[in-house]
Amino acid sequence: MRLRDLQQILEKFTDGQKGTMISDCHVYIETQDGHLEDLRRLEIQESVLVNDPNPARLVLKHDNDRLFRSLTYNKT
Repeated sequence: MRLRDLQQILEKFTDGQKGTMISDCHVYIETQDGHLEDLRRLEIQESVLVNDPNPARLVLKHDNDRLFRSLTYNKT
């Protein structure tokens, strides 16, 4: 997934308007064991490789606080 894809998904929920209900939602990351972690930081990391096809990446950082279990977690 690219950041452009995330922007398009979010735009479907907001109809391109600010101040919608989704604007105030918390962002969580589902871990491998099915817990939800609160997103704390975003980092943009640039590649140090010349001619890298992926010159940068967005990295989501979370605390290891295991807030709740995900309702949609699939163990397979």
